Amino acid sequence: MYIYFLLPLIGFIGMFSGGYWSVGCGWLVVPTMLIFGFTPNEAVGVGLLQMVPSILMTTIKDIKSLEWNKHSVATKLVIPLGVGAFLLAFSGKYVNKIFYEKFGTTALLIIFCIFMIILGIIVLFGKTTDYETKIPMISNKQSIIAFFIGMIVGVFSSVMGVGGAVFFRPALANLFKVPETITAKSIRILLLITTFTGGMYYTFANGKTDWSIIIMSLVIAIGGMIGFPMGIKAHKIIVNNGYAKYINKSFAIVSFIILINTVLNIFGLITFSRYLMITIALFLFTSINLFKNYTIKHNLNKK
Repeated sequence: MYIYFLLPLIGFIGMFSGGYWSVGCGWLVVPTMLIFGFTPNEAVGVGLLQMVPSILMTTIKDIKSLEWNKHSVATKLVIPLGVGAFLLAFSGKYVNKIFYEKFGTTALLIIFCIFMIILGIIVLFGKTTDYETKIPMISNKQSIIAFFIGMIVGVFSSVMGVGGAVFFRPALANLFKVPETITAKSIRILLLITTFTGGMYYTFANGKTDWSIIIMSLVIAIGGMIGFPMGIKAHKIIVNNGYAKYINKSFAIVSFIILINTVLNIFGLITFSRYLMITIALFLFTSINLFKNYTIKHNLNKK
């Protein structure tokens, strides 16, 4: 029965970081579920679905706060990204089958690793906007690009069980140069779409309802519903104190965490990788809070 007390704590710690970067915490939840003896499908399903109740109330507020006119970022980018991701969110089963039959599991993981390295480099060294940057004008061409990016994200999220936000943040912040405050809100909306569709895919993957996924998702979400808003609050404090670019740059950490986990699994260090993810989650929780306190004492906007 202790699992019902420990999993909410995992949800709290993981979704605190999730709220800070507006991403999920499947990289933490999935290894934890595997440690407790759940199957890979159950673990991935829980890792995705638990995010829905954790972020739902916050996302509803974000939807109301964003502008939805024909020239807004929400209309020109969020909708195309979301629609593209939704259309291919259920393709993972078929892509997995085709790819595994031709190349094998390891090849897919290696491709994923390469992709995460590139993503991490883009986030770490790419140019982003700051808190006060003017909202960019988004062209129709950029909207089309966003739609195709969404489709790619839908496939990756479904195949690898990774929340789409890990791809959406670099697209909005680095490619389309959307300011951090709008980027964070937009990502949370897109995260809700990808995690819900992905979670439903695994919940009903065998043609029947997997109640273990639903129940464990709700248990973890008890902590996530507390941790996620706290992470968002830390994000706002840091942004308002003039450190928005540091949040964007530090997101590379998430890319490299997922990369490390995948590499360790390729080399068979599965048990080590699972416990390492828990250790990293605790480190991130502590580091973010320490950095938040640092920005309060060294507020750049007061200089």
